[in-house]
Amino acid sequence: MNILQALIDATSTGAVYALAALGIGLVFGVMRLANFANGELITAAGYALIILWPISWPLAIIAAIGVAVALALFMDAAVFRWIRSQPPATLLIASFGVSILLQRVYDGIFGTNVLSAAVAPGLTASIRIGELRVNLISVVSIALGLILLLAVRLFLTRTSMGLQVQAASEDFRAARVLGIRAGSVIALTFAISGVLAAAIAFVLTAQSGSVGPTFGVQVTLFALIGSTIGGLGRLGGSVAGGFLVGFALSLFTTFLPDWINDFRIAFVYLLVAVVLVIAPNGIFASRLSKERT
Repeated sequence: MNILQALIDATSTGAVYALAALGIGLVFGVMRLANFANGELITAAGYALIILWPISWPLAIIAAIGVAVALALFMDAAVFRWIRSQPPATLLIASFGVSILLQRVYDGIFGTNVLSAAVAPGLTASIRIGELRVNLISVVSIALGLILLLAVRLFLTRTSMGLQVQAASEDFRAARVLGIRAGSVIALTFAISGVLAAAIAFVLTAQSGSVGPTFGVQVTLFALIGSTIGGLGRLGGSVAGGFLVGFALSLFTTFLPDWINDFRIAFVYLLVAVVLVIAPNGIFASRLSKERT
């Protein structure tokens, strides 16, 4: 395979994982919650896209965003708001419970088999530039990732509410003392994570054309790993870590020989282990521990 083409594909995959890591990093920065149930937001948005796209693609996109945001806010209101003061390990275990519960709910509603439909079928085409063949979905993934990352950054640095989110992320207790409304900030971060989940669902459903109950688990798992090696609590670190994990996974998939390609995920874990041995708190981790009350 052309090396440039492999790098474009890897950048596309990295952009998707960076978005997932950003959603996880935002919530963790404010709540100390590494939300594994973020994958179920992606799955819910994926179901909305698969079911509604054949009817109306604008309706499908609006519904995907609405479903993911509503589910994210429901998670916070029904579960996480009641245990905000608990240690991060307790919050993580609770998020595992929410994730498994939602997967069983999807089983009950949609069945264990995947639902299939063509989502944005035009994006499966490719353009040829000399010997280089570039998939449109790769271009869209990179563009969507850049636009959303820039939009979130502008929101966090140029708006009053965004600055409150940043302040809460740096020191939640001090932010509350200064009058920042904790409930609004937390709800906003969950809502943003829902929007990002819908964007990821769009890219993944356009690539695969199918959704099952565990649709969002793998991307969330690797995004969580990326956030960890980048440094949970540092948004830039989470994004960089998520991108690196996706980039590495794509390159391993492309260049590892067939006889060892099935072990590509093991190589990613090995790479993560090496990084964590060198930098146990993540490459861009804060040295300050933070508490949530």
